[in-house]
Amino acid sequence: MKRLLPILLAAILFAVAAPAFAQTAPQGAVVRVGPDNMPTCAVADVACAVARFYACAAAQDAAYCAELGLAEIPKLVEAPQPVEFAIERTSTIAAKDVTDDLKHLPWFRPGFLLVEAQVRRCPADGSCEGEEWDDWQIYIRRDEATAQIVYWRGDSEPDQPPEIPESFRAPAAATAE
Repeated sequence: MKRLLPILLAAILFAVAAPAFAQTAPQGAVVRVGPDNMPTCAVADVACAVARFYACAAAQDAAYCAELGLAEIPKLVEAPQPVEFAIERTSTIAAKDVTDDLKHLPWFRPGFLLVEAQVRRCPADGSCEGEEWDDWQIYIRRDEATAQIVYWRGDSEPDQPPEIPESFRAPAAATAE
């Protein structure tokens, strides 16, 4: 028994310390949503709007996404599967934050909320433990009755080619008559 005590103690210490070696979870409460867990809370609540947004993406349910005012399903997963998310920070965009290079963005406006979250995809029937977290930003326009998601982007989303400013485009060629 005396020989097993150090081994048992080492095993307990390793089990307790093991999460420290794994990728750390985000700061906020971790919430699991997906095809089997579709929130029905009030969309006016920002945390609820975010939960419903991720549930819509995880379930790939067009009707549920349409209830949120989304014209398309966010490309978070390839097939319906659960996801976990945690809100790290919510901030209000101030007028001073809208610099000249951001003025043209319809989703970066004073008064809109910026929600920064961590998201990870889960196996359909298991724990998300060990899955990697992605950084996501969600932009929300809020009024008394709703919190409308107007734009989102994540690290894992495919990059889109940048839009060429109008001033850099070649003039249209004149047609011969």
